[in-house]
Amino acid sequence: MAWQRVWTNLHTTGHSDSINSTWYAAIHDILPANERLATIHLTTTKSCARCRATDTLLHTLIACEEGQVIWNWTKTRLAAILCVHPKHIPGEWTLRPNFHHWPSQKHAAIRWIVAHLVAYRLQTHRRLFLSPTTWTS
Repeated sequence: MAWQRVWTNLHTTGHSDSINSTWYAAIHDILPANERLATIHLTTTKSCARCRATDTLLHTLIACEEGQVIWNWTKTRLAAILCVHPKHIPGEWTLRPNFHHWPSQKHAAIRWIVAHLVAYRLQTHRRLFLSPTTWTS
């Protein structure tokens, strides 16, 4: 893995801090997916609560519920920009942005699209927790 390229892609997006921090958390795999939580014994199941598949971060981003439709649409747009077939756009770009394209405008467009996809999918699937102020005695 060319981590220098991953970090460059993350830190040169020009996005808001919210989008950058969400993509950073995805790249570092520090978001709560059941597979990870089961590994450290914080949950009893690795299954996704929505579809019962193994709940990984990549599953949440590109496979669960409408994620597959959104990812297929996104791959089609990325493929058009890159002049390739959509099958050549790997889902791993969402978690490991290890790509570099020329010219720089094309590269920036790819980074922008992937970062926004990650932010959108993770923010719409954020797990809700009760805050301590809503607890009752």
